[in-house]
Amino acid sequence: MGGVGKTTLARLLYDDKKVKDHFELNAWVCVSDEFDSFNASKVIFQSVTGVNKEFADLNLLQVDLRDHLRGEIFLLVLDDIWIENYEDWVTLVGPLHACAPGSKIIITTRKEQLLKKLGYRHLNHRLQTLSPDDALSLLALHALGVKNFDSHLSLKKHGEGIVKKCDGLPLALIALGRLLRTKQFEEEYWKEVLNNEIWRLQNGGGIIPALRLSYHDLSSCLKQLFIYCSLFPKDYMFEKEELVLLWMTEGFLH
Repeated sequence: MGGVGKTTLARLLYDDKKVKDHFELNAWVCVSDEFDSFNASKVIFQSVTGVNKEFADLNLLQVDLRDHLRGEIFLLVLDDIWIENYEDWVTLVGPLHACAPGSKIIITTRKEQLLKKLGYRHLNHRLQTLSPDDALSLLALHALGVKNFDSHLSLKKHGEGIVKKCDGLPLALIALGRLLRTKQFEEEYWKEVLNNEIWRLQNGGGIIPALRLSYHDLSSCLKQLFIYCSLFPKDYMFEKEELVLLWMTEGFLH
């Protein structure tokens, strides 16, 4: 399930100081729907070495990667992985066998079947959606800057309705909370969000309607800037200054 917080949890663990101090090398790889062993291995190599090196083929890349990992305690996070073929997995992790004992791999995925294929079913930790109380608290935090609706009772019933629409998904709640923050105390706007037609068009609640509502609230100028970003591949890491220059080149900013 998307938006439940898998990546957020993995990132908190990955960035923890104790974790950083324990592992000698680490790498974070965002894996796209179309899995590519070469590209994933190259990202790992760049993270480990800090070098953007070109390789003629996967074999040469993995030999070099294995040499850099040899004897090191290594942490690898594979975020949003969709590998369907077991052989692809074997190929990807081949160089990691040179790592020192204590090295770890963290996987985030929506495909529980993948873990069964890899033989890691017993290590599976399925994240649950938020409880109604926690979800309401998260919405209040991002919409009103407080932990509950005690001082905004007129908005509470609308907030409870929005929480139900979001199915307890943190990403959906955060997106709508930030949207509502621009109209903090306008009860009519909260009603409008709760009763918006988009919830019915999307066949229920969840992450997509919440994100659509946030998008529709953008000004036409901001929508243009946002849509431009779709030209880049999934999980592309933007450099802020580079993106602004590209927007200026296209005439979106002056």
